[in-house]
Amino acid sequence: MVDRDKRVYVYFNLHKKCWSVRQSGKIVDHTNQVLLRDCRYLVGQAGRKKVLKEKRKNVHAGVSGYLVDHVTNVPEYSSELTYNPYKHKTFVSKDEPYEPVEHSDYAFLECGKGWRILEAIWK
Repeated sequence: MVDRDKRVYVYFNLHKKCWSVRQSGKIVDHTNQVLLRDCRYLVGQAGRKKVLKEKRKNVHAGVSGYLVDHVTNVPEYSSELTYNPYKHKTFVSKDEPYEPVEHSDYAFLECGKGWRILEAIWK
């Protein structure tokens, strides 16, 4: 059971092709859609270095936040984000000039067959 008063960590599961939701060190859900508030975009640099060295993917990047059902207030701005350990050290805006993003008020994560979206939302 997910405790909505505690942070979760969400990352893309390469094997199941969906978002994995971890809380207190345990996987609590696998989903194709998740909405978070008070978001932090985290990249473990040791894991990134391992990817660069071994040329093999591992879980070292994700979004931390609180699960919510909807965005309160009307968003002022949103931006689709991406992370590629071979190109960037952090999550970045998908549009040039690829500005680093460390936090946002909300994040909407969605995936389907062969695609995934990570949208940062500021209110």
